[in-house]
Amino acid sequence: MTPTAATALTSATLALTLAACQANPGEAPTVEDPSASTQTQQPQPVDESLREIAVGVDRFTGNLNPHLVGNRNPVVAAVADLTLPSVYTDGSMGENLNDDLISEVKPNDRENPTEVVYTLRPEAQWSDGTPITISDFQYLHKAIVDEPLAEAKGLYRHITSIEPEKKEKSFKVTFDKPLSSWKRLFTHLLPSHIYRAEGRSFSTMMDGGSVASAGQYSVKSVDEGRGLLELQRNDRYWGSKAAKTDIIRFTAVPNESAGAQMMRTEQIQMYMTHRSATTDLALNQLPYTQMRNTARGVQLNLQLNQASPIFADQQTRRRVLGAINAERIARIVSQDPEVEAPRWNVTPKTAAEMPRGLQSDQRPDGIVIGAVTDDQVAVDAARSVVDQLLHAGIPATVRTGNAGEILGSAVEQGEVDGVVTWQRSPQATFDYVEQYGCTTAPVGEDSAKPSGDADSKDPAEGSDSGDEGASLPNIPKGGNLSGTCDRDLEERLNKLSEGRAELNDEREKLDERIAEISTVLPILSDRFTVVTSDRLNGPTPGLEDWPLDNSSSVLISAPRWTLSPIEENKRNAAENALKED
Repeated sequence: MTPTAATALTSATLALTLAACQANPGEAPTVEDPSASTQTQQPQPVDESLREIAVGVDRFTGNLNPHLVGNRNPVVAAVADLTLPSVYTDGSMGENLNDDLISEVKPNDRENPTEVVYTLRPEAQWSDGTPITISDFQYLHKAIVDEPLAEAKGLYRHITSIEPEKKEKSFKVTFDKPLSSWKRLFTHLLPSHIYRAEGRSFSTMMDGGSVASAGQYSVKSVDEGRGLLELQRNDRYWGSKAAKTDIIRFTAVPNESAGAQMMRTEQIQMYMTHRSATTDLALNQLPYTQMRNTARGVQLNLQLNQASPIFADQQTRRRVLGAINAERIARIVSQDPEVEAPRWNVTPKTAAEMPRGLQSDQRPDGIVIGAVTDDQVAVDAARSVVDQLLHAGIPATVRTGNAGEILGSAVEQGEVDGVVTWQRSPQATFDYVEQYGCTTAPVGEDSAKPSGDADSKDPAEGSDSGDEGASLPNIPKGGNLSGTCDRDLEERLNKLSEGRAELNDEREKLDERIAEISTVLPILSDRFTVVTSDRLNGPTPGLEDWPLDNSSSVLISAPRWTLSPIEENKRNAAENALKED
C-alpha cells in the first residue's frame, strides 16, 4: 500500500469513528503508516482513440427537432433518443416506462384513461443543472398543438389540462375523452426554461443544435454543410445507465464506395446506409466486419393535398394517381431493381381517364408537387412523379423549399397539390390518427357527422366510394398532410382512440377506406445496410441480435457501445488501405 493510499484509508476510518461520536465532527487527523511501501502503481492511461466512435451515415438535416412532420432522418431520431427524455420508450414487448425520469404513473384506467398522474424523480435534470418540471410537459403540449409543423397534433389536442398535484413533483394530465394512445404522449421532452424564454419559432429553434440534454449524451456540435454531428457524454445524467463512450461522431458519407474505404482505414467503426443494388456486394466482403440488413418503420409517401384547388375533387385524384407508377419510382430513387414494397402498402383506387382543366392563372404549370430541399431522396422521387405525369400528358412541375414552407404554409394554403415526404408506416392507432384524422372538426363522435347530415351511417356499413359528402371541411396540418377528414374514417378512429374497438379488428377497414379516398401513394420503405467493425462492441457479440428502434434503428443502443484496441493484423491492413489514398 502506498503512503497516500494508507493515509486515505486511515483518515477515512478515523473520520467515520469521530462522526459516530460527535454531532459536528472536525477534520480527521492524518496518520502516516511507516510500514507502507514506497512503490506506487500508476494507473494505465486510457487510449484516447478508444474514447470516440465514428459512424458513417447518409446525408442528414441539421434541424434536430424530432416533433416536426417529415423530419424522419435516422440521425435526427437517434439524437432525440440519446439526448431528450421520454416518459415511455418503445421496447420489444411494447411501451416501457422510463423509470429514470418517472417514479410513478397512475392512470384512472390502465387502458383508456381520462386522467393520468405522473411523479417525476427529484434528481431528473437538464444538462445545465435545471430540474425537469411540469413546465416542460406543459410547453411541449402547447407547442405541438399550436405549431403547424408539429406532427402529433391528433394526439396532443385531446389534453385539456396539465396541473400540479399536492404531492411534490407530481402533476395530473386530463383528457377530453378516454385515450388509448396515452403512452405515446410526452416523448422527447424539450427544455422549456430555455426555448420558452427565447421565444424562437418551434420549427427552427433546433436548427443547428440542441441547447440542453437530459439523456445519456448531449449535442456538442452540428455542421450540416460538412456533414458532421458530434455527441458527447452528458456528465450530469442521473440515470442508472450512463454512456460508456465519451464521443459519438456522425459523419456524412457521399456513397457506399467511400463508406467501404473509410471502414477499411478505420476512419469509421460503423457505416449505416440506404440499400441499393450493389450495397451487399460492396460491403459484405469487407474484412473484420459484421453486416446486417434492416428496415425502419418509416416510408416515403406521395400525399395529395385535398386543400388544393385541383385535388379537392376525388375523381381528379384518382385520374392523376392512375398515371403514376410507384414501383418504378422506388426503383429509380433506391437504385435497386428488386426493391421491396413499403411495409404499409395501401393501393389507392385509380381511374384511367385523363384529368382535364388542371392549368389556370393560379396554376399555369398545372400540378405542383413539393419536396423539402435537404431530403434528396424525396426530391428525386418528386421529380420522377412529375416526369411520369408529363409523359402521360398531364402538366406538372416540382417545387422545393425548406420544411416550414413546403410542409407548412404551402400545404395549408393549397399552394402545392401534393408532397413527397417520409412518414411513419401506420402500425398503431396514433399513426392513423396523426396522418388521417380530422384536424379542425370538433373533437368527439359528433365530429364524424358532416354538415347538414342528420343520419350518420354506421362505420361497418361503409360508404359509397364516390360519395364526396363523406368528406368534411378540413385544413392539412401537422402529420395530416393530405387534409383528409372523412366521416367513416373519423368514426373508426374515434372508436379506436377511445378503446371501444381494437386495431387488429379495424385495420383492414381503415386501409380500405384510405384506399377509397385516393389521397396517398406509398412509394418506398426505408431500408438500410449496417456494417460494424469487429472493434465495435455492442449490446451483444452478434450485430444481428442488436436491438432495433422503428425510428433510430441500431443507433438506439449507442450508449452501450465501446471500442477495443486495434489488433496488429488489422492495424497493418488499415495502414495499407490508407497508403492507397
